[in-house]
Amino acid sequence: MATQSLDTENPSFLQAVAFVNQTNQPLFLTGKAGTGKTTFLKYIQQNCYKKMAITAPTGVAAMHAGGTTLHALFWLPFGTFIEDYPLLWDQEDSHIYNKSRLFSTIKLTKQRRAILQELELLVIDEVSMVRADTLDAIDVILKSVRRDMRPFGGLQVLFIGDLYQLPPVVRDHEWQVLRDHYSSPFFFDAKVLREYPPVILELQKIYRQKDDHFINVLNNIRNNKTTSEDLAQLNAYYRPDFIPSKDEQYITLTSHNRLADQLNQEALQHLPGKMFNLKAVVKDEFQQGSYPTEELLTLKEGAQVMFIKNDVGEDRKFYNGKIGTVKELKTDKHQIIVSFADGSDDVTVKRETWENIKYSYNKGDDKIEEEVMGTFSQYPLRLAWAITIHKSQGLTFDRAIIDAGTSFAAGQVYVALSRLRGLEGLVLRSQIAPHSIRTDGQVVNYMAQALASEQLRDVLQKGQRQYLGQILLQSFRWTNLVEVTEAQAKALEERNIDSKETALLFFATLLDDAKAQEKVANKFVTQLYNLFRDAANIDYSEIHNRTKSAVNWFLPKMTDELIDPLEKHIAEWQIKKRTKKYITELKAILLDFKRKHEQIKHSLTIAEVLNGDLATLPSDVLKTDKVTDESIKKDTSDEVPMDTKAISLSMFQDGSSIEQIAQKRGMVAGTIYGHLINFVGEEIEAEDLIDKDKLDRVVAVLKEHDGKSSSEIKVILGKDFDYPDIRIGQKVLGLG
Repeated sequence: MATQSLDTENPSFLQAVAFVNQTNQPLFLTGKAGTGKTTFLKYIQQNCYKKMAITAPTGVAAMHAGGTTLHALFWLPFGTFIEDYPLLWDQEDSHIYNKSRLFSTIKLTKQRRAILQELELLVIDEVSMVRADTLDAIDVILKSVRRDMRPFGGLQVLFIGDLYQLPPVVRDHEWQVLRDHYSSPFFFDAKVLREYPPVILELQKIYRQKDDHFINVLNNIRNNKTTSEDLAQLNAYYRPDFIPSKDEQYITLTSHNRLADQLNQEALQHLPGKMFNLKAVVKDEFQQGSYPTEELLTLKEGAQVMFIKNDVGEDRKFYNGKIGTVKELKTDKHQIIVSFADGSDDVTVKRETWENIKYSYNKGDDKIEEEVMGTFSQYPLRLAWAITIHKSQGLTFDRAIIDAGTSFAAGQVYVALSRLRGLEGLVLRSQIAPHSIRTDGQVVNYMAQALASEQLRDVLQKGQRQYLGQILLQSFRWTNLVEVTEAQAKALEERNIDSKETALLFFATLLDDAKAQEKVANKFVTQLYNLFRDAANIDYSEIHNRTKSAVNWFLPKMTDELIDPLEKHIAEWQIKKRTKKYITELKAILLDFKRKHEQIKHSLTIAEVLNGDLATLPSDVLKTDKVTDESIKKDTSDEVPMDTKAISLSMFQDGSSIEQIAQKRGMVAGTIYGHLINFVGEEIEAEDLIDKDKLDRVVAVLKEHDGKSSSEIKVILGKDFDYPDIRIGQKVLGLG
């Protein structure tokens, strides 16, 4: 990922960075079209010390944000969530989830719990599309998993989006239920946010448009304040018969996919020359609904195309939304050459790869890591004679024909017009009527609650002090250390290891010492809490002195009673029999001890900062030197690696064909086939997946050439057989 620079001349951007990095405050980062919300997200990805996960409501939005979907991270069911809904458990209620049904549906394995417990920052991009009940479901899950009744279980949430653009999708039957519990479906009407609203941070500097008059017209449309003069000025660009010349490269913005597809296909058909069908390469798990562009890209030389990704090279020859023309197609070299009307250099386009990721917690490195589940490789282009307003979100155009028609949803006029850099590039295919320009009144009222810049400065400083105070209090909470030590002591009773009785005595002493330290820590936390209680009269000098004394007491105690004895015990038991798993578990506990030791040491720095001037808060004050251990891998002991395969199996056993399963799950048939092969000989018969004659041939060759590799077997079998066929044969013979 290219490094995202900081715009030091953008005060609202800098203020938003401080809120994210130096407070635990829930935030709603918003801003007009073209103010750099995506740029901000990329900057935070690269410049935040917190363990974070990036999410979005849809697969495509998640792909663009570089994260995963909310439903994937929280294992949410698709339906309506009402926490205390009196379920009848009949068919009519099958799409409704109360708290009980929610927890009976989601599968919170140890690894998933670890992710949610360790997260420090949850980013939700395109939050305008997130429904209120979805947020309340997430709040309930986090409170339970993190055992913390604060909003979202004490996890900081950063909402990013523009409420004046894409609204949440709510079907009629869903709203019939939701309307009795929510004022609107918008995220800000979630019960958790009604009680604890986020700070609204609005980016002000507009990068896309430079024309102050055009900016003023857009602002009026956005705020339901459009004047007759604004409408007259816009409709002056009404040119129903306008046909652009080839070198002008206009793109038409329409309200429906059908219209955009029709315009693109008609224009493509009119071009002379050969048609090229370029198929994406999809590997492993990548749902069809998350494809960032067409799986089958149909092009001709001369086609008008648009880039759907930013160039990551040093020269940055193209950006997301840049329009050009296919100059040459070199399918033998897997290259497309695109030229531009503005005279800039031609670009040789190669396939780009998008990744479908999931998050996991690596205890050894104390990191939330991204794990690639599948990839989608395709040329980062799409036909660009037309595009829907929905898909134009986040793009910038120099010239556009806007086909408003009569079917615009609330906010679509603003989205369409705000894609343009200026009015000089505007052509209206149909006039904009006054009723087409409307913004939801609830959105306008909500945004009116945004604080002025000087008020935000006070909120920021208060948030900084509260966050530093929370970190200080958390540094002296011993609960986790006692729990992991106690759990290990209990687990040891069931083990069959060498010198077990001696190990049990060691853990009894270790647990007693940990509990004794916990009692002292709890007393100190109570002292700190009382010192912080009177927010108007906090004596930070006293907090600093007390913390210094506590640090001087705890550091040698931890070393002498916890860390050194455990290191010695590990060294002694490493050479004993049947202790491999035991040693791994001990190292994990030792890592917890060492990290708490480092946390205690760093708490003195926190206390010193609190006792100083926060106006000069060092950017790295929250960064601690993490203790790592490569021998401690992420814990997947109770993860269910067959989850996705088992789903395919269940659907297959219910009578669905491989093709039907692939379509329903948004995967390729080959992936489903691979899932099912795992169950051959156990849940399904080999002949359910392969013809008997073909299977007999594979089995015979495998028996005759025992010990040969799969590639050698394939050569012997010939072109009518593939590796999955061989794998089935191996399963039948008990070889795989």
